[in-house]
Amino acid sequence: MNKIFQSLSESFSREARKYKALFLPKHRVDIEYDDTPINAGEAYCRIWLEDMNIAKDVDWFKHRYPVVHAAVRFNHGGELVTIPYLAAPGQLNDLGSNDLHKVIQDRYALTPLFPFNQGLVELQAGLFSMAATDSIGKFIETMGRFAKLLPVPELSSVLNFAEPVYRGIEDLFNIGERRLELGYQQTFSDADGGSSNYLREGYFAVILAEEHEINSDTLCVVNDNLRVGSPGTTKVFIRDSKPFKGYSYMLFRIEKRKQQDWESLLSIKELVEQAQDGVLLGEYEKVKKFLLPAIKTAIYRSPDLTKADRKQMVLKIEDFMQELGLQARSVHQPSLFAIMQRPLPPIDAETEAELDALEKLLES
Repeated sequence: MNKIFQSLSESFSREARKYKALFLPKHRVDIEYDDTPINAGEAYCRIWLEDMNIAKDVDWFKHRYPVVHAAVRFNHGGELVTIPYLAAPGQLNDLGSNDLHKVIQDRYALTPLFPFNQGLVELQAGLFSMAATDSIGKFIETMGRFAKLLPVPELSSVLNFAEPVYRGIEDLFNIGERRLELGYQQTFSDADGGSSNYLREGYFAVILAEEHEINSDTLCVVNDNLRVGSPGTTKVFIRDSKPFKGYSYMLFRIEKRKQQDWESLLSIKELVEQAQDGVLLGEYEKVKKFLLPAIKTAIYRSPDLTKADRKQMVLKIEDFMQELGLQARSVHQPSLFAIMQRPLPPIDAETEAELDALEKLLES
């Protein structure tokens, strides 16, 4: 799959027209967020395609289909994985020739919520046009539906599906008469990467235009849409902003979260529920000897967790199980999400050394 990523990267470099790219400063966005650099191992990320426009210089949907293709590559459990995405015409609001000012009005998650533990995050995104034929149209719709299945919370459960989807998209581009209208690629590092393109929460735009054509100071984001408004560091633009028209563009957002979608970690959730049942039935030895070690192993092997969360997750679950056993009566069983909202219990040196050793063992 990395060969396909490289092939598209070369295609972007060879075919892409000139564009303007910028990360919008926080004061030019209508909502508040933390835009400090993301440290590896401490947060979860998701990349969104929030807004997109195509200029009316192509007879869209009559002679050519617009196809949005994106691919995001990052380290997942010690291996490089690539998540492909394809937005087909049917997903682009079935627009007619008189309504082409806004191709994408609903945002698209290009990735699941993934732990940023190490390495780089690479993004490829392109607006392609393809000759409009019935067979190509059906192929585009089919691949678009398959690609939507990939950005799920427990990424490890669908990774085997990613490569066939990516190869299907490659086949689509090989058999259809396609043209790259707007292509963009970027690599993000962690906070210590020494690059200005460090991974952080916020919005960035790619506009098909020469640098001098656009006044960056007037660009802003309102309701996840790229707009133009009064320049400056105040929020006046929220009231007077207008749609940004006349250019093809893509607007992306990097989302940062401190917590995973705990309920999506089905394998760990199932083990925790079994342990709860065991404690409530008085099967303490079974829980202590078999289920708790299985929970620890599952947590430290999971590629869907940040390094910082592994130890905290084990400590909170063990603390809850001890409390549940002391109650010695049937109680309502909380969800894994509820358990993870508990305060972090104190940890003794022996337990900390044991967990550190387990992490090193499983990582090796």
